[in-house]
Amino acid sequence: MARATLELIDAEGVGAASMRAIGTRLGVEAMSLYKHVSDRNDLLDAVVDLVVAELDHDPEVRRTADEGWRDYLLRLAHGVRRFAVAHPHAFPLVATRPAEAPWINPPLRSLAWIESMLQTLGEAGFDDEQVLFAYRSFNSFLLGYLLMESGARTLRDPQAGDGALSPGSADPEPVPGGLTPTRDVEEREAIADADDAEDLIDPLGEVDEDSYPTVHRLAEQLAQDHYVEEFTRALEDMLDRIAAQIA
Repeated sequence: MARATLELIDAEGVGAASMRAIGTRLGVEAMSLYKHVSDRNDLLDAVVDLVVAELDHDPEVRRTADEGWRDYLLRLAHGVRRFAVAHPHAFPLVATRPAEAPWINPPLRSLAWIESMLQTLGEAGFDDEQVLFAYRSFNSFLLGYLLMESGARTLRDPQAGDGALSPGSADPEPVPGGLTPTRDVEEREAIADADDAEDLIDPLGEVDEDSYPTVHRLAEQLAQDHYVEEFTRALEDMLDRIAAQIA
């Protein structure tokens, strides 16, 4: 059930994942889903667990710091980025769903992985204060950067349910109690049909050259995808700060 929900979110956005739509995808009545989950929120939590569990099957991620703590954190960070890139429409759930405890910092929401990280850093010579500094710095960096990147990726692949954490429809009407899309259908279609970088930055001619000459001049460069290089460079800088803290 969680897998089918994740597939629906990947295809249509979080707001499209109503219990009725999930039931239709599974070929059952929506009410039958409540035999397995208490409500939609319970199912969304299961989706978060499923996404984060992809770390368990990532061959590049290590459970131990055999090559040192820096290699361990580099591999773990790139593993988290891989599941964020694989599921950009679902990643906001990883960032925003209530955690099991207030001290759990997304996106590394798995208690098993948190235990692995804290224990591994301790075994690498970090004292408790340094372990906590690294844990908080690591997750804060990943959360901010990957929310930005996943947002840019959903911009390139807009779906009707994007921006709405409550179930809605393809219509861009406000969803009571939830975040709602800020673009109408015409705007989303224009973004999806963009042929080049300048169209992607300015799909409907909203950036006026006279009013914003520098933005207009740099539009193509602004739209270029340098996420891997920027993520790696920023990650290395963050690890340098951790190294300085334990020196």
